Amino acid sequence: MEKLVMDVVNAGIALFRAGEEKLKTSVVDLEKLYVELKSKGELDQSEASQKIRELLNKTVSEANEAINKTNANYGEIVSKLQANYESILAQIDTALPPQVKEKVQQALNELKGLIEKVKNKQV
Repeated sequence: MEKLVMDVVNAGIALFRAGEEKLKTSVVDLEKLYVELKSKGELDQSEASQKIRELLNKTVSEANEAINKTNANYGEIVSKLQANYESILAQIDTALPPQVKEKVQQALNELKGLIEKVKNKQV
């Protein structure tokens, strides 16, 4: 019985180490992709890109204003963020090439999930 427990523990350690290395590699790859996309995005000065930047700045600014107000309504903040998210998503859908859309869509889906979690906690 002890040998079986030790074998399971050792297998778990090996699995953990393999996953840890894969995670580290994925993080490095993601950081490289982020830097590359950021650099390409900075070079893009098209009208569509400028609209996206303005919308993101507006979103951050509105969020900061709402948070700083002592009487800010929690639901109002979430609604504004969600509306801006949907607007950003629509702008990105028309502005980005297909190969970049998939990566951006994944990040936005995570953001949408966070917004939904926040909304559900309020209710």
